[in-house]
Amino acid sequence: MPPITVPLRAPELAEGTWLQGPETTLAFARGGVVLVDFWEATCIHCLRTLAYLERWHRRYRERGLVTIGVHTPEFELSADPAIVRRAIEEHGLSYPVLLDAERATWERFANHYWPAKYLVDHRGYLRYEHFGEGAYGEIERWIQRLLEEAGDDRPFPEPLEPLRPEDAPGAVCRRPTAELYLGYHRGKSLAVEGYHPEQEVEHSGEVRGGPLQPGGFGLKGRWLHAAEYLEARFPDAELELVAEAASVGLVVSGEGNGGGELTVQDLDERGLRHLTWDHPRLLTLARSDTFRRWHLRLTFPRPGAHVYTVSFTGCVE
Repeated sequence: MPPITVPLRAPELAEGTWLQGPETTLAFARGGVVLVDFWEATCIHCLRTLAYLERWHRRYRERGLVTIGVHTPEFELSADPAIVRRAIEEHGLSYPVLLDAERATWERFANHYWPAKYLVDHRGYLRYEHFGEGAYGEIERWIQRLLEEAGDDRPFPEPLEPLRPEDAPGAVCRRPTAELYLGYHRGKSLAVEGYHPEQEVEHSGEVRGGPLQPGGFGLKGRWLHAAEYLEARFPDAELELVAEAASVGLVVSGEGNGGGELTVQDLDERGLRHLTWDHPRLLTLARSDTFRRWHLRLTFPRPGAHVYTVSFTGCVE
């Protein structure tokens, strides 16, 4: 992505809840270089970038880099401070994190993506932006360039080595199936019963248009149709999907934001996995060293599971 060529003064952070400090403002950080990262605790692509953010923070904080994580929730679920704090702890983040529950900072930056990274120079101008995963070496070189402009004339280290094989130069990245939203607000279920907002529906397992194709999902058993999620309302409710990806993840919670369990059956290779969770999170359902077609059946043995979205990655070694 090209750098920002038209000088734009970076907007100030809006009011929010600082889940981890020290609290800061862009005005207070003037004179240093600021890296603003918009992320989300249930976003697979966001979570995969956090290790780089933490390493850059540790590597350059004494040289003038101020890293700020802005957590703008996509779902009502992920506006819960406890859920975000758990993600901060699980990923070992030590830089400041602002919970932007009302999307005020998101709107000030006119942002549209998770994750999104913005670099602000020592004068307070936006100089670089990147959306999505990747470009880690390029981002770090921009950090070094802006620190140098701010007056740091000491030698800089080589950019970090790739933290995963699929981040390395030469990795094969293909476009995976688009994220599947499951609630009626943005979902596109192919179940013949359709969506019935805020109602419980008994699904037959039949889908419209013949066999499922990549990007389609169907339902079997009794499900409650909520705006942001589907809730399994009877034992052994099923969700079946087809996708093309290297890995598959599911955002899930239990009743009252608790835990739950599910089985994942690979209908093409007849593999079976049993997964449990004890708090709302992104679960990895399936992963492969190759980009492949997945035909998965998810079975929820107990009622109460809330399923929000299924997301995919496309890069392999």
